[in-house]
Amino acid sequence: MKYFCLWLIIFLIGGQSVLAVNDPGANPNNKVGVGTLSPNSEVEEIDSMVNANGDWGWVVILVKKSEMNLDRWQGVFHLLTKHHLIPIVRIATEFDQQGFWQRPADEDAKAWANFLSSLYWPTKNRYVLVYNEVNRAEEWGGKADAADYAKELEKTINVLKEKSADFFILPSPLDLSLNTHNGSLDASIFYKTMESTTPQIFTRIDGWSSHSYPNPNFTSSPFRSGRLSIKGYEWELSQIESYIKGRNLPVFITETGWKRKIQNGEGVNEDLIRQYYKIAFEKVWNDKRVVAVTPFIFNYPESLYYPFSFKTNEEDSAKEYFDYFFAIRDLPKVKGEPQREDLAADIQTDLPGIIIKDSTNNTVVTFKNTGNYIWKTDDSLRVNIDAQPDIQIEEIKWEKGEIYPGETAVGKLKFESNSKGPLSLAISIKNNDQLLAQETVTTTSETYFSLIARGIKNLF
Repeated sequence: MKYFCLWLIIFLIGGQSVLAVNDPGANPNNKVGVGTLSPNSEVEEIDSMVNANGDWGWVVILVKKSEMNLDRWQGVFHLLTKHHLIPIVRIATEFDQQGFWQRPADEDAKAWANFLSSLYWPTKNRYVLVYNEVNRAEEWGGKADAADYAKELEKTINVLKEKSADFFILPSPLDLSLNTHNGSLDASIFYKTMESTTPQIFTRIDGWSSHSYPNPNFTSSPFRSGRLSIKGYEWELSQIESYIKGRNLPVFITETGWKRKIQNGEGVNEDLIRQYYKIAFEKVWNDKRVVAVTPFIFNYPESLYYPFSFKTNEEDSAKEYFDYFFAIRDLPKVKGEPQREDLAADIQTDLPGIIIKDSTNNTVVTFKNTGNYIWKTDDSLRVNIDAQPDIQIEEIKWEKGEIYPGETAVGKLKFESNSKGPLSLAISIKNNDQLLAQETVTTTSETYFSLIARGIKNLF
């Protein structure tokens, strides 16, 4: 058995993927996460908070319609993969002249499906949050319209699932503090209208998303229960119980958190928030149904949401983070093991049909990483070969040390054949001891003399 970094020469395990989302609570799961508006620059800091003492925490990221840039977001996903963070992508439109989020256009669902399916995700499940607090008029083009949202949700589910059954669809969380007025719709009425407009729409979703804030005024005790508490998801599930037909939906608390008191304003003091988060994670959100809790928001230096920020701004430069950052960082956590796949495709090699015996031969092999793992060419990525007759490797060079999902591995190889005649090469490719491919290929080894003799014979 010799190492021979040749090619994958096989359309690898393409049919082995399970075409359905998996239960995120079935594997060991670290439910700690946070929301961010600047994932490019904040990933390392978020990692240090949500993955300390654990692994594979969560992060909610906002992607607007105008930001469907594959290069940018694939770069973000590469960072998330490297730092073991599971993204929940909240899709959004754009602001109109009144400052409202526009309603989606007719073609938006298809555009989102095309864009999101073109990205290589950190995990097999691809979590998508379909808009935000749509029972608020300003979140839906100036009118809270449950019927219109239900139709848009159904359309978005359809086009995403057509692209990949790995899309894990979460409906818009609602603002539970709102009653029915001109600019808002009570959550219970919103759910009823959704179901009557689009029957069984709640059976189509894969999980439940909730904004379980400690209301009123984002200041209440973590021990409070009910609709306006950090257990608000319980009330929500009771409202849709008859619609989901006995399903046990995994719960994603995609926004929560306490408002920090600033000077003489309303809010909770910093030390009390620190205690509240510790209590909440250890005694409230330990509910087995809850698979992710992502407080709002990691960093918001401007006044609007600064009372919720975990990171300080320039005015509070005496320290970098508020005390509740460390409360979450120091929590005991689970080493998450989300389901991922190790896959490859698009294999190409320039290995000739005839190689020269007792001389250096060259070939280049390329294959694409289409899974969720980062391949390390100097460590985890290995190609083993049994050759009859024998082959000796002179040199192996990889173009890059790490191959991220969506990237192509390029190996430049020099080798020598010690025998003349047909060669049978039994190739197996592994990453971290997982077999990616196994194939037998053939070529022919000739001497220069035999090739010249054959050429003369053909000439005359």
